[in-house]
Amino acid sequence: MRHQRIGPSLAAILAVAVLAGCGIPDPYAGKPTSTSRSTSTATSTPATTNADPPPERGGTIPPAAQVAQTRLAAGAGRPTPQAALERYGRLYVNWTAATIEPIQQQLATLSVGQARAQALQAAASYARDQTLAQSRVANSGRLIAITPSLDAGGQWVIVTSEQTTGAGDYSGLPPTLHVIYAQVTRAQAGWVVSEWAPQN
Repeated sequence: MRHQRIGPSLAAILAVAVLAGCGIPDPYAGKPTSTSRSTSTATSTPATTNADPPPERGGTIPPAAQVAQTRLAAGAGRPTPQAALERYGRLYVNWTAATIEPIQQQLATLSVGQARAQALQAAASYARDQTLAQSRVANSGRLIAITPSLDAGGQWVIVTSEQTTGAGDYSGLPPTLHVIYAQVTRAQAGWVVSEWAPQN
């Protein structure tokens, strides 16, 4: 019984060795597999798409674009950091579905850096959000505290009390306290908000 098992196995091995030695071509030899084809294409073909416009490729921003990113509205600066944060905060917490986009655009003109980028992104996002209008969402709030953080780095802590109203999921929401971390910077016109980071 043992010899019967070895015999067929030995015959199969010999047949493979004979066929390999006969020079029967491998039908897959020289043809790239799907994996090697995609790898060779990826390494031999340079990337043809780049999301950045040509003047901004390589991490540079044209001077005109830099000026536009830092241009402030007339009267944007305030005499103290607290005054800048207070004005920004009051605008930020009081809005309706109809006014939220223009308020975010106004916040962008009163700020620089991260705060401006965030406000512009919010304005674009809210412009496409039909839920706010359909649910007639509104937010009203007041500032509870504006105080420098105990940590170094010039950070401020703002606490607001806000009430969101509307139909559907926005109906009957209780007033809530919110915490925002912020920073200000001194511009030529006075103090302006440079960072606005809601925590909840």
